[in-house]
Amino acid sequence: MPKATFYTHVAHPAAFACRLAARAVRDGGCVLVWSDNPDTITRLDRDLWQNEPESFIPHEIWQTGSAMPSETLLLLASGHQLPALPENITVLNLSPDFWTAAPVLPDRVLEIVGDGLEDLADARERFKAYRQSGFAIEHFGMQGKA
Repeated sequence: MPKATFYTHVAHPAAFACRLAARAVRDGGCVLVWSDNPDTITRLDRDLWQNEPESFIPHEIWQTGSAMPSETLLLLASGHQLPALPENITVLNLSPDFWTAAPVLPDRVLEIVGDGLEDLADARERFKAYRQSGFAIEHFGMQGKA
């Protein structure tokens, strides 16, 4: 059963995305960071390169029209059409896309939710969509945390 994990009330979503991607890679498996905006992916790539050398995570930007790299554990990609993914992929979703509509459901989807009212309302809709599609749901409130 696929799983959707929500991190709500995140004060600094961009910084949190870097830390969450790093943790997901350390937990094992391949991680795809997905956005509908190529600028978001460029910023995240830059932020990942600014980590301390000992905490650097090898990553690459994947052009979804090409074959998915098999040796890189952290992939960054953007687009307006969800790609078909192989098994055992975790998706860190930085887009308004619902991965319930993906050609192949990922094993796990990570959703970062800011602390604005609009962000929380959008998250409720995502929560319902994932639950209705058979995803197991996890929720972590990040209010007052890093």
